[in-house]
Amino acid sequence: VPQAATAVKVGQPATVDFADKTSNVSTKLQITVTGIEVGSLQDLTAAKVPTTGLDGRTPVYVSYTVKNLGDASLSFTAPDSKFVLFDAAGNKGLPVLTASNPLPKCTGAKFQGVAKGAETKGCDIISIAGTSPVAVGYTDLNDLLKLQASWSK
Repeated sequence: VPQAATAVKVGQPATVDFADKTSNVSTKLQITVTGIEVGSLQDLTAAKVPTTGLDGRTPVYVSYTVKNLGDASLSFTAPDSKFVLFDAAGNKGLPVLTASNPLPKCTGAKFQGVAKGAETKGCDIISIAGTSPVAVGYTDLNDLLKLQASWSK
């Protein structure tokens, strides 16, 4: 797992910079990864989430809370797009798109209207090649290979 500027345990907050060039929003966020739970392909098929390309991969549910510390509202942004998941071998996971079929166990956050001081909770599904997720990272604004923060169990 790459070294992060801030490394904390799951359940502890980390402050990161967030910028969305499309909506011209730049702010500071306090992110707390609250859970890293191994799921199953059966969870996804039961919720009618497509599993194409997931053979031999393990879905992992990454739960989090995002609090907006800055003045800019998060209306059309997706701060969760900066999450990366690493398995025991240091391999990065791949996001599983669930927008059309939310999974009851893991529902994405709604960022619309998250103004200064407000927070939202959500969950992203990321698949890994192994079965042991070890850390969640939050990438740097300019260099996706660098981490601003990481959370480990």
